[in-house]
Amino acid sequence: MEACNYHLKKPGSWHCSGCSKRFCGQCVPGGEENFRPGLPRCVLCSQQLDWQGDGEPGTPFWQRSGEILQYPLKPPALWLILSLGIASVLPLGLLTGLLLLFLALTLFVYSLVVIAEVAGNDWVPPSPMDVMSEGGLLVKQIVLLITLFTVPLLLVSTSMVLAMGLLALAALVLPAAVMILAVSRSLRMALNPLRWLQLVVTVGLSYLLLWFAVMAVTAAPSLLQTQSDFQLLVFLGTAFSAYTTIVASAMMGAMLNEKARELGLAEDEPRGRSLAADDFDVAEALGSAHIYAQEGRFDDALGVVNRGLNTAPMHQELNWRRLRLLRLLEKDKPWQAHLARFLRQQFASGNDGSAVQIWLEAQQQQPGFRFNEEGSLTLSLAQALYQRGRLKEARHLLVNLHQRAPGFPLLGEAYVLLARLYMELDGDLIRSAKLLAFVEKHFPDQFQSQESCEARQVFQRLKDAG
Repeated sequence: MEACNYHLKKPGSWHCSGCSKRFCGQCVPGGEENFRPGLPRCVLCSQQLDWQGDGEPGTPFWQRSGEILQYPLKPPALWLILSLGIASVLPLGLLTGLLLLFLALTLFVYSLVVIAEVAGNDWVPPSPMDVMSEGGLLVKQIVLLITLFTVPLLLVSTSMVLAMGLLALAALVLPAAVMILAVSRSLRMALNPLRWLQLVVTVGLSYLLLWFAVMAVTAAPSLLQTQSDFQLLVFLGTAFSAYTTIVASAMMGAMLNEKARELGLAEDEPRGRSLAADDFDVAEALGSAHIYAQEGRFDDALGVVNRGLNTAPMHQELNWRRLRLLRLLEKDKPWQAHLARFLRQQFASGNDGSAVQIWLEAQQQQPGFRFNEEGSLTLSLAQALYQRGRLKEARHLLVNLHQRAPGFPLLGEAYVLLARLYMELDGDLIRSAKLLAFVEKHFPDQFQSQESCEARQVFQRLKDAG
């Protein structure tokens, strides 16, 4: 599957025939429950998008060996196995022979139904009663085997080499032909060499692994064959033969399930993964905004982000995107207003660390920026920066705060912190002394706070040391 045009490491699950773009599940989020008729559409040209599959590889059949080996041990498959075992030890007679023939033919068809259902990722064994109406499928299977192995024998008199070659080919393609018959129910398709080739090429080297596994499993019952009259061995041999037949069928179904998309067997798979309504609105806004931004359509990106924020005003990623887009569009006043609002949201939610990260990125976007008339927010930011060791950034915020936020009631607390920053950064006792004196004169209550006492203690230690 080709990669998404906007996330190169992700598969392009959606294709637009209008602008030839491919989109991943992050660009076009959601699933069937989120899409109204005619949706989703390309955000660039409004053409309806075509689903290409989710790009996730199927589970290799050999990694499902546990499920495959346990499959026949689940009812009602187990009942069919036990029925064959019990019938094999009944007294010989016409009725016993007819019962064994009936059960053997049922197992013959049952194996095809198992292939089809496991190929559809249904790991609940079907009921043997459900296959009794599949007489047509039984006839097709018999004709398939006769055609594959009888025709080469008819050519023995003409060319022994040709006949042996055709028999070897028949043995090689037998699993492919049986799998095609099981999922298509078409004898014509099962006898089509092009179909065999398509399946073998699509499966690749794993087909040989499957072939060897199927041959080994189906040959396994010969290990228990015995001429003994000991009925337990007869029962075990017959039951084991039925078990391995169903195991081989489950194995072939698992292979088809692994390659379902490549073989065109997954046409009805759900498109995407459905989300709750609010989550879908947010994810759709983020996906569309990313596409627009990659195309340089920043105004369109900002528009969809704004609509997303109407649904989820506290959403972190949407707020991040809006901040970056406003900076790219050089909308200074809206950028400053949104930055302040975003930071207040984080502090209100107790996300001080996130607020610091937002502020540091804002400083990269606009170096040297400081808030005006935002004393409380400035102090909260400075305290959070100080606690995380970002002393220079904290000091930059607090310098001359009295000019940018006149009348700020906690200015004394802010300048106590600033005095400590001057002391800790470069041991500037002169500025620290002036700030502490200012606080003592104009904010006597704040001068008596614990923070102020600690700052004065640090000041005294540095002064004594000097």
